[in-house]
Amino acid sequence: MENDGILSEGERRTIINALAEAESIHPGITTVKNGKITAKKPIEKLSLICLDDVEEENVSFLYEPYIPKGKVTLIGAYPGVGKTYMMCKLAACVSTGSTWMSCPKESPFTEKAGKVIYLTAEDGIGDTIKTRLRVCGADMKNVYTLPEGINLTLDDPDIERFVKEKCAELLVIDPLQAYIGKDTNMNAANETREKLNPMIKLAKEYNVAIVIVCHFNKNMKGDAITRILGSTDIVGVCRSYLALGNVPDEVDIKYMSHEKSSLAKKGKTILFEIDPNHGGIRVIGQTDLTADDYTTMANKNKKRSSPVLEEAKEFIIRNIPNGERGAKEMMDLMKANGFSERTIKRAKASAGVISKKKGYKNEWYWMLPRQDS
Repeated sequence: MENDGILSEGERRTIINALAEAESIHPGITTVKNGKITAKKPIEKLSLICLDDVEEENVSFLYEPYIPKGKVTLIGAYPGVGKTYMMCKLAACVSTGSTWMSCPKESPFTEKAGKVIYLTAEDGIGDTIKTRLRVCGADMKNVYTLPEGINLTLDDPDIERFVKEKCAELLVIDPLQAYIGKDTNMNAANETREKLNPMIKLAKEYNVAIVIVCHFNKNMKGDAITRILGSTDIVGVCRSYLALGNVPDEVDIKYMSHEKSSLAKKGKTILFEIDPNHGGIRVIGQTDLTADDYTTMANKNKKRSSPVLEEAKEFIIRNIPNGERGAKEMMDLMKANGFSERTIKRAKASAGVISKKKGYKNEWYWMLPRQDS
């Protein structure tokens, strides 16, 4: 009988078995499933690239060095330290093109307004967010949000659509816990990274600065990295990390410490007050103390201060009779009187001294609390 091109069942099974054997030896050629042969796209081999062929990219900032563009920045805080006011001030500055905190005027957005997307799951839009944005001087026409009650996750495609449609310069996610997904284990590095990867990709693709607010855990004695609620990988994937807190023994003074900076030298710790009558946030000055320093101070304040520290603190107060004095002059004076640099630093913080530049020479001064104008 002439062969009509139709395989017999025996021949068909023989070919299938042969292909199955070939697939087991050289995977990626075919797949055999339920007795059917399907061509499969060969797996491409990975290739190395030579760094000599890679073009270097310049890092740009929304506000240098605290918030890079095209990257994810993390802000960590306990409740009640002003994180919402801080985010509203940031959004307001972007919306109007004005400088933020103590950043130089040559930072991006000088006289150029940008669009902001502010996603929040904690505060009311009308009674809190808009009110604080107004206090901070925002241009409401440049700020967008979602109606209350709508819950998204970080990998939701709508977020990318919003950023693309509005050509947003800033995206605020507040807080991370509300947008990471209820089924995500915050303490599992693989799960948190998987959820944060879309934000990293989104920031780079649209050159948008993404700021994610995260709560601190209950570990009051841990360092600033381990106090972030969830896996330390959350801090790991972000290029900048800012910690907010209250200055020990000060009712109104708060700080913003630059705890991580992968793209530039860390910025000074900013000291500020929440002042609705003066733009929402009023910058008081800068300090070299970090969030960890303030945590140590807060814990030590619960115990009796050492005699040397108390002596140094009283020396500072006694030698700044008019409320302010040149920083170098004070340092030299204290060292001449036998105080170590470590003791000076601790005493300065304990006395609530604020560092600020002033005068035509733009020199650093020490100022006692409540003397800054």
